[in-house]
Amino acid sequence: MFSCFKDKEFLNKFIKISLPIVLSSLISFLISFVDNIMVGSISNEAVGGVYAANQVTYLVWMAFYGILEGAGIFIQQYNGTSDQNHIKQCVRYKWYIASILLIIILPLVYFFGKHLIIAYSNKDTNFELILEEGMSYLKIVLISYIPTAISFIYAYTLREIGKTIYPMISSTIAIILNCLLNALFIYGLKMGAPGAAIATVIARTFECIFLVAVSKIKRFEFAIKTFETFKIDKELFKEITKKTWPLFLNEVGFAVGMMLQSLAFSQRDSVLSSISIASTVAEIFAVFGSGLAVGIGVIVGSYLGSDKYDEAIDANKKLLFLGINISILLGIIIAGLSPVIPKLFREVAPDQKILATKLILIFASVLVFQTIALVSYYTLKTGGRTIETLILDTGSTVIFYLPVSWSLAVHTSIDTLYIFLIVRSVDIIKAVAGIYFIRKRKWAKNITIK
Repeated sequence: MFSCFKDKEFLNKFIKISLPIVLSSLISFLISFVDNIMVGSISNEAVGGVYAANQVTYLVWMAFYGILEGAGIFIQQYNGTSDQNHIKQCVRYKWYIASILLIIILPLVYFFGKHLIIAYSNKDTNFELILEEGMSYLKIVLISYIPTAISFIYAYTLREIGKTIYPMISSTIAIILNCLLNALFIYGLKMGAPGAAIATVIARTFECIFLVAVSKIKRFEFAIKTFETFKIDKELFKEITKKTWPLFLNEVGFAVGMMLQSLAFSQRDSVLSSISIASTVAEIFAVFGSGLAVGIGVIVGSYLGSDKYDEAIDANKKLLFLGINISILLGIIIAGLSPVIPKLFREVAPDQKILATKLILIFASVLVFQTIALVSYYTLKTGGRTIETLILDTGSTVIFYLPVSWSLAVHTSIDTLYIFLIVRSVDIIKAVAGIYFIRKRKWAKNITIK
């Protein structure tokens, strides 16, 4: 298992690509964590309201991520042969599909976002206050969707071609700016949840401007004269779309599944803040997972695009064992901090802090299985096996997560802690299924148009 640390050349390549992403995600987590604590200082209702509103935003970003992933697979493989013409066409595809999605999503969230917040909070004793806080936040943060969508196009394309330092810089500055503005609007101007939303809009707009400017100044090919022509080869458009829709359905399906799962837990009285705290801590895994995902996409994708299949398989094995080793260490750290973290949320009720601690411990115990499933997912995606990713992610959600969480939370009196434990155990099944798909090696192929 430790042999992955012996290949110095591989480790250096992985660190060069993934470290900026990990650092960016780490800073993002830390500032987001502070952000949540700031919101927590407003009131218990603000924590629940902002959490419920952010579930809407989470669904939106998973939709964008899914709709852009298909083009990203091709960019990763075209990057292996420096095919700038086709990379530009893939970027155009991102612009077209993201614009269509924005036109659909903005009015939907504006007119129907309220209903999701109601669904999350209607069992809480302070339902009306939570709804008020959530809507005051959502109506403003909705504006940030436009610059963030553009940032997604640039940031993910930069990552897919291995230029990970620039998304790191942009997100780091934006997140620090967001934190400082939160302090100003929440504490200085006493604006509460709307102040946090305004800070997000400003920070996201800055991030967008930075990424566009850097891409132009550095003269990255994908950003120079991108729309000199609006053309996308018919065959390429067809192939990208073929890979995109399973990924889009998977990301949206998974996001909806996770939302409905947390919604099931929220049917229990006064647990929304506990779930919010546990979800915040779960972002620690996203810090590590983001770097691992980009490493798989760039390293394995470049090998596949260059028809170096043996090298791609070897790199995948090393990334898997590297991920397992790090996730074990990370799980131990999270478990050690589990009693401390909930205490930072000053206005949250003591019983919800105790429940949050226990939920965090469960999360830490299954972290290694989540890592195996994550590596499997991104390996299959990089090789264009999008149907398998749909089965692995959304399939497990629809078949297990939702029916079990809803039936136990709504129709039984089983303790919330035990329901969470039962639901999280599916990560073990996903890990086993992921290894099965990887070992078949059908993912090890070049999908680019020759």
